[in-house]
Amino acid sequence: MTSAPPATAAELLRAGLDSFGPRDRQIARHFIDHFEELPFLSAGEIAEALGVSGAAITRFSQRVGFEGYPHLQRSVRQELRATLGLGRPGRQDAVVARYWVSERANLDGLQAIPEDQLLAMAQAIASARQVWLLGARSSHGLALTAEYMLSSFRPRVQAYSADLLCGRPEHLLEMTADDAVLVYTLRRYSRATTQVTTALRERGVRVLLLTDQGASPLGRLAHHSIRLPTQGSEVIASLAPFLSVTSLIASLVAREMGGGQLEAAERLKAEFGVYEY
Repeated sequence: MTSAPPATAAELLRAGLDSFGPRDRQIARHFIDHFEELPFLSAGEIAEALGVSGAAITRFSQRVGFEGYPHLQRSVRQELRATLGLGRPGRQDAVVARYWVSERANLDGLQAIPEDQLLAMAQAIASARQVWLLGARSSHGLALTAEYMLSSFRPRVQAYSADLLCGRPEHLLEMTADDAVLVYTLRRYSRATTQVTTALRERGVRVLLLTDQGASPLGRLAHHSIRLPTQGSEVIASLAPFLSVTSLIASLVAREMGGGQLEAAERLKAEFGVYEY
């Protein structure tokens, strides 16, 4: 007879809800409701949010079977990583069919984004002294695409790799409270992006966030945040929603700024013979 696998942190928290005392039930419910945020939250932050002591968080973690809160936190991080692992590809025809189904569902879901959120981002980008576009790893490609879209009609737009900025933080000195930064991040969230965005927020830079439907650690830092559906087919998350919303925001920024800059840019392109037609 084989023994049952150890319960996950989420299972342990839910299993005890009926037997916990009032305070432990309050802590457990907070952990469950903010499960994807736990890798980024200290015991002190949770204690402050709940109005309890840090020791109460430690004792609760021990009562549900962990050595302490850091041990519980590591277990949660491992569980979340497991849910984001690469899937095993199936038959080619099934892969293709599921891909298009998920892409259509993602793009259909974008219609639920409130228009005022999109307009607020566009207005912040249009009115900023300079616009910084930030991403790490695959998200850096999204930042570069946004730079290409915006720079055709909006001066002083620059994309940066968060990994590069962590190695050369002196670039942050160029950024002021009159600037805005549009940050791209999706699971698994980059430590570099979190570190750089935190530093920019401390400098007063207006933070705009495009992220997935997970609990990004940057949600609490952003002045404006939009969460996008990114369900992938099997092995990678979909980036199509990021590209679609970036294109829409760029169109709204162009409308906010008027056509003068775009027309001047087109005249210069014609003068320099940039395109064949």
